[in-house]
Amino acid sequence: MSDELLSKILSGTASEEEKRAYYEEVATDESFQEEFYQTKSLWVRATAGRKEPKLNLDEEYRNLKEKVSGMKKNGIRSLTRIWIGRAAMVTVLLSVGWLAHQFWSPGKQRVDFTQQFASSIGSISQMTLPDGTQIWLNSGSKVVYHETSKERNVQLVGEACFDVAHDEEHPFSVQTENMVVRDLGTRFNVRAYPNDEVTETTLIEGSAEILSGNNLKRICELKPGELAVYDKARKRMSIQEIDPSTIVAWMDGKFVFRNEKLVDICDELEKWYGVRFRFGDDVIKDYRYTANIKRTTSISYVLKMLNITTHLHYSIKENKMEPDIITISTEK
Repeated sequence: MSDELLSKILSGTASEEEKRAYYEEVATDESFQEEFYQTKSLWVRATAGRKEPKLNLDEEYRNLKEKVSGMKKNGIRSLTRIWIGRAAMVTVLLSVGWLAHQFWSPGKQRVDFTQQFASSIGSISQMTLPDGTQIWLNSGSKVVYHETSKERNVQLVGEACFDVAHDEEHPFSVQTENMVVRDLGTRFNVRAYPNDEVTETTLIEGSAEILSGNNLKRICELKPGELAVYDKARKRMSIQEIDPSTIVAWMDGKFVFRNEKLVDICDELEKWYGVRFRFGDDVIKDYRYTANIKRTTSISYVLKMLNITTHLHYSIKENKMEPDIITISTEK
């Protein structure tokens, strides 16, 4: 499998046919699978919001090759080709930066501007908007950014963290299916996957207000460390205090679970690994776990740890055209 294709997979620019062929190869070759997940780890560390200041990609990749394949350092290819796909992302950032210059230069009037960004399954993407606002996109998420002379608006499907460049004259808002989050000088995380039963907003720092998605009526104002949970079925909002670091752990390439139900953990794993979980009975859905797991860990390893620590068993039904089905039960 080519380095160029790998870079397209990691950057989210590969076609559905290319992704299908690639993941089939990953599934059938254990050494290739390990290399893939380790390389994805480098990708996350290099492109996630909190970059490692002294990360030497070429050296890290050479070490990775030695570890996985036992190859000698001499003659191993540079990461230059591996990150070709990343160049596509950089091109987007540069073009947005150019547009920012056009829009924000003194004496120039703003014009309408729309841009779309997406993050594929099993990857994290980061982008900077023309106004300097930074957005981190979790697995399988998409945003559409629209800017006019009066306001800045983002439509979100999935999960994203926003570090907003505040501008009193041009309000910044994030619109989901059920509500609108308006910036008041803010860093916040919004989780709004279409199939989830709730929509969640976590304020990390600053302040933000939540508005009704229908009439933009103000519902509440959040304080740092508060989580707003909107129940779609009941159409109710609740506020609770929470440690924001557990919510945005995905930006550091981690799953962090604190006394979480197995069904909720599996839902999180589904979004990252692109699989589907089934349960042998409803009782085990409520089993609770506390764990820190690197997102570069393979799903098979996570399942093995589940089996070792709780004696739950699993089976995997592989599908070529659809997500694999993982069944968890108390019996083999």
